[in-house]
Amino acid sequence: MSEQLILREAIPDDAVELLEFLKKASQQTDFIEFDDIKNVTAEQESDSLAEIFHSKVDELMVAILDDKVIGYCRIENSDDDKAEFGVVVDQEFWNNGIASYLLEDALNWAIDSPLSKIYLEVYKNNSAAIHVYQKAGFITELTKKETLIMGKNV
Repeated sequence: MSEQLILREAIPDDAVELLEFLKKASQQTDFIEFDDIKNVTAEQESDSLAEIFHSKVDELMVAILDDKVIGYCRIENSDDDKAEFGVVVDQEFWNNGIASYLLEDALNWAIDSPLSKIYLEVYKNNSAAIHVYQKAGFITELTKKETLIMGKNV
């Protein structure tokens, strides 16, 4: 085992591994829903990853340890110069800074993109995630019943 963490842009060949990761991660926490992607085929995911890879306003980064995806983050363009951010890390690797590393890489990518703002929605009871986002400079812009909308200019 190499035990070396690799952070990189996702490529179409990551489709099967990414779908397996998402299925596993959705069973570890209530913060992720797998229903949206449970019927996505590897071919569909590969096509989606190719589209993201070539986009100037969308990004998907993966964290890989020993050839396995253990985390990912996504910047998804939502409206002109704004994009939504999300990050997921395998529970086995929580509290190792992986979400922070992914967030940092994603924000560095966003600085060179046409985007001017990144926002996210996080459950109020997910204090670990809120802490990571606040450390990265996100501020709460809206409070909903169960979630916070946080944003950061890039």
